[in-house]
Amino acid sequence: MGEVKIEKMNRQEMDLAVEWARQEGWNPGVNDAECFYNTDPTGFYTAKIRNRIVGTISIVKYSSDYAFVGFIIVHPEFRRRGIGSIMQRFCETSCRNLNAGLDGVLQMQASYERYGFKFAHKNYRFTGKIRGKKSSLCVPVSRKDFEEVVTFDSKYFSTPRPKFLKCWLFQENAKSFIIRKKASRKICGYGLIRKCFNGHKIGPLFAETQDVAKTILDSLASSVPNEEIFLDVPEPNKTGIALAKSYGMETVFATARMYTNQQFELPIKGIYGITTFELG
Repeated sequence: MGEVKIEKMNRQEMDLAVEWARQEGWNPGVNDAECFYNTDPTGFYTAKIRNRIVGTISIVKYSSDYAFVGFIIVHPEFRRRGIGSIMQRFCETSCRNLNAGLDGVLQMQASYERYGFKFAHKNYRFTGKIRGKKSSLCVPVSRKDFEEVVTFDSKYFSTPRPKFLKCWLFQENAKSFIIRKKASRKICGYGLIRKCFNGHKIGPLFAETQDVAKTILDSLASSVPNEEIFLDVPEPNKTGIALAKSYGMETVFATARMYTNQQFELPIKGIYGITTFELG
């Protein structure tokens, strides 16, 4: 087979990783390669045999002690040859001094456990067409809102992620809205919808109440009438699950959220839509 070498991915190779993700049915966004790579250009890797890419993996570092693992793909021609195990051992070594998160397909959960990941909860992907109506309470996210959105976002993520959000919030073919409290004018919810290779995905959708989440979801959906919409909801958020089902959305698959060291004490009842399965 030849020696498997793990090398840092360049920007052009990132496009290939996203294409492989599309072929696997993960349905990435049309701008995901740019936003993902810019978050941590040192966090994406290829597995190569004689300079041919046979696998990909990402270990995106959000801080000095937290990373998120994704894009674990082996080319179909090279599966069942131990390449996945080589990449997972590389990940285990790279994350030795980090708490690493992962959203993995359920069939691979036992494999990830062998490399130190511990199950936290399931996530469900919902899909359907939503007839939404734009609310006057929803205001497009502007650059002057950026720092405040980063702060609000960090309550529902595990750490502030300004580099990621700088690209994510203002990407083309996407819309993002915030809602503010009437009295304090503080943000009480925000969400984003982006164009994917198939339909559109909402993520993140973070809100202090179900009513706020519903208002944002309606407004986001109104921007893509009659289009297929995807929404990823953590299983412990029962109101989030109920909200998705109230629109007639159906589950298409599930993932296992896992961590190597510790599960974050996040206000999961406010997470109505996970940002991405690839970067958390």
